[in-house]
Amino acid sequence: MNALQKYWSYVNRITVEKTSSKYNKKLVVAIQDGKYVLNATNANYSFASLHRVFQRAFHKIKLQEKNINSILVLGCGAGSIPKIIYKEMGLNPIIDAVEIDEKVIELGSKYFGLNQYKNLNVVIDDAVNYVKTTNNRYDLICVDVFDGINVPKAILTQEFLSQIKERLTDKGELLLNYVAHNYETKQQVIEIESLFNSLFSKKETYKLEGINRIFYAQKKAK
Repeated sequence: MNALQKYWSYVNRITVEKTSSKYNKKLVVAIQDGKYVLNATNANYSFASLHRVFQRAFHKIKLQEKNINSILVLGCGAGSIPKIIYKEMGLNPIIDAVEIDEKVIELGSKYFGLNQYKNLNVVIDDAVNYVKTTNNRYDLICVDVFDGINVPKAILTQEFLSQIKERLTDKGELLLNYVAHNYETKQQVIEIESLFNSLFSKKETYKLEGINRIFYAQKKAK
């Protein structure tokens, strides 16, 4: 990105690359407000509204004040969450970042510096399959898995969330991103909160960026 592109991007978004993949019919890298962003057909994939959601979520749970050694990111995208943790917060945990779309990881390395973090392990896999098959346990799990603007149904089940709970350390914490964009998805918020109530003793729901909800839980309350 040159200086002229950066300046002009505050006036008009500049498209840098358009591509597609098995999982995304349309992937667009653009320069917007002085930075690269990655968008899919109906949603921001990385580094715009999604970035702000997790910035605020990490602030809510006071992540910088905690001794976090291991993090699982389900839905790595182009690397918004690793950048927040490594670059913006100055933390240095081991992060396993799972992403089903290899093309997205390629774009993340090409434009967003995803390949620069020595403690980041990128895994090309389906999030549900990874959680089901891994034996690793984590201090923090971030779930940011979407199909367009919707969270896949398999993510919002008692079976999956129970498996997530088993992958947390004793006082491990969970952040699950969700978009309540219409009447049906707003009603589903109540169902998700009920699921969290049945599985976790400590839980919160944060309303961020208007339509985003972050569901927070801790395996064992302090």
